Amino acid sequence: MNYLEKKQAWLASDKVTEDEKQIIRNADEETIKEMFSSSLAFGTAGMRALLGPGSARLNNLTVRRATIGVAKFLLEKYGEHAARERGFAISFDNRHCSKDFRDTASTVLTEMGFKVYTFRDPHPTPELSYTVRKLNCVGGIMITASHNPKEYNGYKFYDEKGCQGVYRIIEGLIATIDALPDELTCEYEKVSLDKYGTVTYLDDDENYDLEFVHKEISTSLYLEEFGPERLTRIVFSPECGCDCKVGPMALRKAGYEVVTVPGQDYFDPDFTHTENPNPETDGAYKGAYEELKRLNASSDKKFNIIIVTDPDADRCGLAFVNSHGDIQRFTGNQTGALLIDFVLGTLKRRNSLPEKGVICNTFVTGSQGAKIAESYGVKVRTTATGFKYIGNMADRLEMLGEKYLFGYEESYGYLLADFVRDKDSLQSIVAIADMTEFYLRQGKTLDIAYEELSERTGRYFNEQISVAFSGSDAQKRMGEEIEKLRNNPPKKLAGDEVESIYDYQKRIITDFVRGYKSSLNDPDIDYSDCLRFNFKSGGFLAIRPSGTEPKVKFYVEVVGLTDSEAKKFGEKKVEELKKLMGLE
Repeated sequence: MNYLEKKQAWLASDKVTEDEKQIIRNADEETIKEMFSSSLAFGTAGMRALLGPGSARLNNLTVRRATIGVAKFLLEKYGEHAARERGFAISFDNRHCSKDFRDTASTVLTEMGFKVYTFRDPHPTPELSYTVRKLNCVGGIMITASHNPKEYNGYKFYDEKGCQGVYRIIEGLIATIDALPDELTCEYEKVSLDKYGTVTYLDDDENYDLEFVHKEISTSLYLEEFGPERLTRIVFSPECGCDCKVGPMALRKAGYEVVTVPGQDYFDPDFTHTENPNPETDGAYKGAYEELKRLNASSDKKFNIIIVTDPDADRCGLAFVNSHGDIQRFTGNQTGALLIDFVLGTLKRRNSLPEKGVICNTFVTGSQGAKIAESYGVKVRTTATGFKYIGNMADRLEMLGEKYLFGYEESYGYLLADFVRDKDSLQSIVAIADMTEFYLRQGKTLDIAYEELSERTGRYFNEQISVAFSGSDAQKRMGEEIEKLRNNPPKKLAGDEVESIYDYQKRIITDFVRGYKSSLNDPDIDYSDCLRFNFKSGGFLAIRPSGTEPKVKFYVEVVGLTDSEAKKFGEKKVEELKKLMGLE
């Protein structure tokens, strides 16, 4: 069926609302192609797409089909009785249609006999993970598009461990969904009315959130030690997302004075008063900068750090007043490295550093954190990109009798305690506040603390650059360009010789120094469509296509240079690689 035939099928279907049909009728030719030239695939990271009617967009029909597949997969995996009785958890963010999609998924699941545990208001991704584990559910769904613009939404599947499914789990789910008829004709067998599953709204009881928050702040290493008088004062922005309620609650219960950014501290699907809800971008901090300056101009009590969390509240970013009185931001790698040193240093000073402690990162995360961990004699386990692999590693460590101490990604995701199995902004913001307080009591701002850390480890510069492919064939062209690069890689970038290339999909290491290829045998790193170039000078450049949108990400690390020198050197490498990929 071509895109025009699909369009007519949607216009003829009684499952499509009249409003949706009107949108289709009013769309131009290019938009119609984008809506109907493909089907929205359920990938290894779930689904994420533009909202609206069409087989390639996220809407109630594509959500319904995915949920039918999820239910069938779980019934087969756990057996009908156990799957239905253990139940399923659903949470959602502040975006357009999130509640509608929650209701659509709940209807499918309850009519197929599942108990459903959900919320009336937006709740954080880590609270979904916590809920799956606490209530022993067989799985969960988070309706979110993370930091994407307001026109997007998404759908993420969580397994019974409260972790996004890794490949060996998700491949069975994908196969189940792919075997279903299309979204217009897909149906499911309902149980009898008396066996319909129930829906429990967990936030009807305020104690549920309170218990979760208390569990989160229990991860603080200094909750009692610091006492009520704090030097750290926080300007906090939930970026109109899920942390509007529980984020400030956690910081205040941990003992900190918090002011939220006006216009960004309530659920808003349009993100009206935030330039960009992604904590990796400058736009996410602008409102907080203004609020901190306003507060400090009008009061003797000076606010000294800014914390922002993304819409689904799994990631967080940090800015602070530095030793020169200027506002400075840290990258995810810098924050992660400083947190590792803070956590491990605290445990060592207390003689409580576990003998079998482990730090987890991914192969595109900066190397500084691993060097810090090794200096404390702590093992580092490196996984594929995506926090689901760190969450899965936490499960493996538990079975091996080893102690998970910290996990992080360069993209502002951190996890200190593994009762949650995904990146967790609530734990992270408390740890960041504690770390800031720890150094302020020594008379040090965070830039001084990081400079001292870099003197011990050497200088690391890390940057991520994203480039989007456009058009109806964007995903296809992106795959073709990655394959060309895989088959004909450069041996030098910006004059820097490539020492080796790791192909994490084909599981091959190409060693240019020794002139041979070998198998990549690393059980910690799952199959991943990613190439990593390691340079003779140190550092790396990794290339990874997104699993949810037609965008390729370049991860750059340069070592031993000043930040300005390293930035120029790294970006020159990326420009040369983009040219090879036809992305000028």
